[in-house]
Amino acid sequence: MFFLRLGFTLTFTWQYLYISVVAFMVGGVIVASERWHGAYTGDHDLSKPQASHKRSTPRIGGLAVFAGTLAGLLVLGRPDNTTLNWLWPALFVAAMPVFVAGLLEDITKDIGSGKRLLAAFASAAIAWWFFGGVSRVGFAFIDQILAFWPISLLFTMIAVGGCTHALNIVDGMNGLAGMVAMLMAASIALVAYQVNDLAIFAIALAMASSIVGFFVWNFPFGRVFLGDGGAYFIGFMLAELAVLLVIRNPSVSPFYALAVLFYPVFETLFSIWRRRFKRGVPVDQPDALHLHQLIFRRLVRVTFSRTGRDAVPALCNALTSPYLWVLTLIGLVPATIFWDNAILLCISMLVFSSVYVWLYARLVAWRCPRWLLLPSVSRKR
Repeated sequence: MFFLRLGFTLTFTWQYLYISVVAFMVGGVIVASERWHGAYTGDHDLSKPQASHKRSTPRIGGLAVFAGTLAGLLVLGRPDNTTLNWLWPALFVAAMPVFVAGLLEDITKDIGSGKRLLAAFASAAIAWWFFGGVSRVGFAFIDQILAFWPISLLFTMIAVGGCTHALNIVDGMNGLAGMVAMLMAASIALVAYQVNDLAIFAIALAMASSIVGFFVWNFPFGRVFLGDGGAYFIGFMLAELAVLLVIRNPSVSPFYALAVLFYPVFETLFSIWRRRFKRGVPVDQPDALHLHQLIFRRLVRVTFSRTGRDAVPALCNALTSPYLWVLTLIGLVPATIFWDNAILLCISMLVFSSVYVWLYARLVAWRCPRWLLLPSVSRKR
């Protein structure tokens, strides 16, 4: 029995290691061939308010995540797991509109955010056709309304499409969106394993493994970016996996689907409120006032400027992301533990929101908490 378990563990480990290797190799090809495609795939506009890099960098890292996940699921599919064998191809078909729209934006720089959001809605509608949609949120009167398929379709399109778009909002620093997505995928995999949903478990873990392969190229020096194609593909897959986990397993609270994706969702809603009601500008107008950009300028970059040395953009950029990794875990860890408890899930989201708003308010007012400053800065104060 011991050797059987050992053999299963080794096989299991090698399968997911294979996914990471495929994603790593595709990322390596993108980096090595930049001289040939960089004129089209590079992020050349360094004057954008949200830009924090100093050289053009390929934006098609999503191809590595897509290729790694696809290759891994082709290997993971087994004749005795019919659910996995039809579930993941259907998910990939549904993801095509938003993935292609994002990839075209990475190459042409001419696919506006409105068109990409419509593509996200289209992908969500296709997934609703294949799998069904959100039919329960934990409130009886709302669940009765969602029983009507047009309402369910519309709600699912807005929920899944919005979450898909939200991950792209936090894709602003080396390793930020990648690590956040890895943590979310790992959470979904852990919950799926606890409810014995092995199909969702396999797909979520394949996603996490492929992001690991890409992550090596993205963090800390940002040799390749996830891009819109990668962010939208990962965002859609995570949002749909969270919805499917709730649909297929009544013991999983509907609030878990929101809690596991809460950081990018809250970032998006907060940004809409900030732009529309605080600054009075269009909600789709990019700016440099996201939380990760404030952390970059007011907690990290100041380290280098105060020493009198030239800023080290890549290092500054990378040092920003761990702050947001920890912030993500504040809400994600309780969500992963209390996936069946609606009250505790709501409390975890409330705690996350409170910490986020508190930190944002302190940074905007230049009242940076001393204990968050890097050691070289805090010693000089």
